[in-house]
Amino acid sequence: MEYIHINKLITTSIYKQIASSITEAIVSGLLKYNDKLPTEKEICESFGISNTAVKMAYEILITDGMIKRIKGKGTYVTNREINHTDLHAFLTAYNAGENISDGYTKDIILFDRIRKDHGIYRDMKLDTGEKCYLIITLVKSYQNPVLLQKVYLPDKYFPKFNKKYDEFNKLYEFIENVCDYKIKHLHSTFRAINASSAEALLLNVKTSDALSFVRTQIVNESDDIIGYVCSYFPGDFTEFEVIADAI
Repeated sequence: MEYIHINKLITTSIYKQIASSITEAIVSGLLKYNDKLPTEKEICESFGISNTAVKMAYEILITDGMIKRIKGKGTYVTNREINHTDLHAFLTAYNAGENISDGYTKDIILFDRIRKDHGIYRDMKLDTGEKCYLIITLVKSYQNPVLLQKVYLPDKYFPKFNKKYDEFNKLYEFIENVCDYKIKHLHSTFRAINASSAEALLLNVKTSDALSFVRTQIVNESDDIIGYVCSYFPGDFTEFEVIADAI
C-alpha cells in the first residue's frame, strides 16, 4: 500500500489523491495487471479516512478502466487497453508482419519438433509419428501479454525448416518467399474457450478465464493444409465483432 500517498493538509480531495496515486502506480508499472488492491476497509484503517472517500476513488478508477471488482474476491488492476478490431484483419496483418500498433513486442518462446498432438494432427490429416514443427509466440502490448500463438508446420512440407529458422519472422512471407509455396486461402474458425493452466500462465490470466480462440488452416494451391495456427486472446483485452452478411 506504499504507493498510496495522502496529504490531508492540501485542498485536493482525499478521493482524488487516492485515485491519482493508484493510477500513477499502474502507469509506472509498480502495479501490474491482475494485482490485487487493498480493501476499502484496509485503506480507511491505514490512513484514518472515511469509507466514502475510498469508495469514490475506486469508482473513478473503475470508470477509467484501471481496476475491476470481482464479487466475493476483491478489487484488481485491469489496465489492459481494449482493442475493438476486425479479427481477420488483425490476424492477417500480424502474420504478414505488418505493424499493428506501437508498443507491441513479439517473442518466440518455443521452437520444437513434435510427433503428436491429437486434435491438431486430426485437423491437419497427419498420422501420429509424423514430424511437425511447433513455434510458440507471445505478443505483448506495453508488457501485457495480449496474444499467444502456436504455429504448426508439418515436416513433410517444410523439410529444411530447421536450417531456415533464422528467417522465420513474418509467417506468410516465410511460407511464400522462403519456402516457395503459394497460399491459396486461409480458413479460420472462432470460438470462446476457458484458459488451461498453461495458457493462463503465459497470458497472465487465471485458469478458466475467458479466451478468444482462433484456428486458422493455411492451404496451398494443391489444397494441402501446409500450416495450422492457433491464436489465443485474453477475453478482457480484445473485443471482436462478427458481421453476418445477408444472403
